[in-house]
Amino acid sequence: MNRIQLLDPIVAQRIAAGEVIERPASVVRELVDNSIDAHAASITVTVHEGGLRRISVIDDGDGIDKDDLPLCCKSHATSKVSTLDDLYHLATMGFRGEALYSVAACAKVTIASSRMQASPWQITVDNGISTDIIPGGPAIGTKVDVEDLFHDIPARRMFLKRPSSEATMCKNVLVEKALAFPDIEFKFYSDDVLRLHLSPASKRDRVLDALSSDKNLIRGETLELYDTAGRFSLYAVASTPACYRSDRSQIKIYINNRPVEEYSLVQAVTYGYGEMLPGGSFPYCYLFVTVDPTLVDFNIHPAKREVKLRNKAEVHHQVVEMIRTQVRRAIPRLRIDAEEPSSAQLELGQSASASPEPSQAPSQDPTYRQYDDSHSGGFSMESARGYGERKTHGQPTFATGARFQEQRPEDPAWFAKAKEFLAPRHDAPQAKADRKASDASQWIAQQPQSQDFIYLGQAFDLFLIAQKGDDIYLVDQHAAHERILFDEIRARKDIQRLMVPLSFEVDRDVDRFLTENSYIYAQFGIELTRPEDLLWELATLPALGKPMEADIVKFISTMTGDIAEIEKGLYAIIACHAAIKDGDPVDQYTAKAILEKVFAMEEPCCPHGRTFLVRISKQELWQAVGRT
Repeated sequence: MNRIQLLDPIVAQRIAAGEVIERPASVVRELVDNSIDAHAASITVTVHEGGLRRISVIDDGDGIDKDDLPLCCKSHATSKVSTLDDLYHLATMGFRGEALYSVAACAKVTIASSRMQASPWQITVDNGISTDIIPGGPAIGTKVDVEDLFHDIPARRMFLKRPSSEATMCKNVLVEKALAFPDIEFKFYSDDVLRLHLSPASKRDRVLDALSSDKNLIRGETLELYDTAGRFSLYAVASTPACYRSDRSQIKIYINNRPVEEYSLVQAVTYGYGEMLPGGSFPYCYLFVTVDPTLVDFNIHPAKREVKLRNKAEVHHQVVEMIRTQVRRAIPRLRIDAEEPSSAQLELGQSASASPEPSQAPSQDPTYRQYDDSHSGGFSMESARGYGERKTHGQPTFATGARFQEQRPEDPAWFAKAKEFLAPRHDAPQAKADRKASDASQWIAQQPQSQDFIYLGQAFDLFLIAQKGDDIYLVDQHAAHERILFDEIRARKDIQRLMVPLSFEVDRDVDRFLTENSYIYAQFGIELTRPEDLLWELATLPALGKPMEADIVKFISTMTGDIAEIEKGLYAIIACHAAIKDGDPVDQYTAKAILEKVFAMEEPCCPHGRTFLVRISKQELWQAVGRT
């Protein structure tokens, strides 16, 4: 008896369909792509019971000829590709000829269409079984009805969510498509109730309309960014540094109008914002990349969610530069309003572009811009102008108000000892580390201390509290120590050779980048060699990076930026792992040593860009408790 046999056609058809059609939202995605390719000016999607009972997509596009209707639901039948060379010049959303074939394998599909306003015709394909063509259908464009999805595949239905959740996913897919085609009108109905209506608009307005339900987004805090380079162009709708999120969910990437999951470009967006955002914060950014089709390959994922870019390193670099040069820096400041001292609500305030000019904002403390008393609501975040701009206007830097007035001990050994103590002790046994900390603390206690600030204590095992003049400073100990280590690693650059080189494989674009730019890593004490195609070896590391070998290798395997990005990312990884952590108790001598270094910094921010120091004035505290 033969053990190998040909699958029944309907079984093979449903296996293939499972790669493309996962749920009702997959059907909406494929049908909307067809409507877009048909040059529709208006697309309407209707779902009943989350799309399980019925999905209807109506457009006013070019339509389908009567003679072509029987081919619509055949495998690999398409009007968009005719030769192999066409795959390398794709300008359409669909091209494989799998969508309708896959849908018809697991549902009842009725296609009714009129080609160029000719008499309409329709055909029905029920779970792979086709019927005859009959008259009827819309006068213009095409209507596709999909009924009883997965009715004959109950196992697939068991993995679906509630109808309301499936309907939401269908709507999200439509929004995702609508963002790339702002000149098309989109409507979405769920159980005959209009849930979404996007009228034709500009690209920026389309993005903002789609995000209208997001309460965190401030419409006025968005920018349009443009750039071109080589054989691609960039366009983005992005938020200013005054408006951000705690996750990357609103960083979306489109390549040639297709939404794709491309982590390297999401990474490029975050690198571009860099120190402009607090640590752990991410912008709103909808990035649209238009690339020469010969440099792109979408034919690697059934849902076309992944892409191969031959010039990914170049695109990555240009995205970083576009954001760095076109997004203005804003530095938030914590303050207490006098009007409503009882409130304690955190909110986003005035943008950098709306801040008063320095001449219009006199302040007794020249280090910080005077806040606007017209904003009430307790605690709030006011976006001041950036550090670089303050320097342009002749304003002092952070160091003017916070660094010591040259009252530090003159003995260089004091700093050497403090530096030795603050260096990470990750490779020492705990007893030895404790002994070292104790010895360092005793030694520091014997040294003359600066009278420029008073250390008050530690709060929540995280914040160091100091009084300096008429101001109170709260310092995040982890971020501050991380920055101290970051600076010292950059200056020290101790190198350690590995006994056995670490081998790792990279993608083609990273391989090309490393081949041309491995010298960049050599400047930081990282020796890379290429024993064979796509395979690299790591031979040396900065001494403090030894425990983080895996993280450093992962960074090198994905990084294709310039020297500044590499330096920042590399040392941030090392410093972050080695620094004092949130929850670690810190004795007063250690705290004072950290604060000495913090108050000597030009800009108090960690390597990830998070500002780790907050200042509250005596006057603001008096106002908060009602004193005058």
